[in-house]
Amino acid sequence: LQDLSLLEATKAAVGDADLHFLNTILVTTGWNKNDDVFDQAETWIARATPTFKPFNFEHVGTDIIGTMISCKPIDVDGNEIAEATEMTALPAKFHLLTGAVLWKYWEDQSKQERMDTILAEIAKGEWFVSMECLFKGFDYALKGPGDSCRIVARSEKTAFLSKHLRVYGGSGKYGEYTVGRMLRNILFSGKGLVRNPANPESAIIDLKTEAFVSSKAELETEFDRVLAEEVYSTSVERSSAETQQESI
Repeated sequence: LQDLSLLEATKAAVGDADLHFLNTILVTTGWNKNDDVFDQAETWIARATPTFKPFNFEHVGTDIIGTMISCKPIDVDGNEIAEATEMTALPAKFHLLTGAVLWKYWEDQSKQERMDTILAEIAKGEWFVSMECLFKGFDYALKGPGDSCRIVARSEKTAFLSKHLRVYGGSGKYGEYTVGRMLRNILFSGKGLVRNPANPESAIIDLKTEAFVSSKAELETEFDRVLAEEVYSTSVERSSAETQQESI
């Protein structure tokens, strides 16, 4: 009989010659350049959902170039946040760090040349990533003078604010306020390899050879904390529309 210990070699591993492993910042809590807002509680609840989701090229859903294989929350210094951390003890700002693999070898010559170029440019720091998610509702974040911020629940009375959101063709302003969209009931569904991400901190990093570098600046605003059970009960009541999908 064949030595059964050799069967271990049949398992895929990040060190396989046909895989390129990389770590990326998928999302950061707070306000991004699209005026979408990622609440600490919502992001924490969704922290396990990126694993095994597709990694595509420039948000083209049919152009898959790899997959995410892990996800963990980290603070601004690159330290992993323990699973047992209470919601109220979460740092004001944290990231979701995803491990991913790109497929290095392609039968199609044009795709092989593209991947060779991508890998060379990643080494030069020329690529970032951009998250994709599904969500089942949102509230409004209003940022006023001095970066003070308050959260306004979306309802029949407040839904007029949607027309001011940039994502729906508005100016992003309502009077003296900047209007943001705080996503609720998030499910991270993938990520794209991009040149210009909405989250400037969504970088590709090498934790093995480089010290983790991240801005230690305070959040632009402080958001009211919402407990997990409140997030889910209120958003389910408000959301009668179908789940929406965004590339952010």
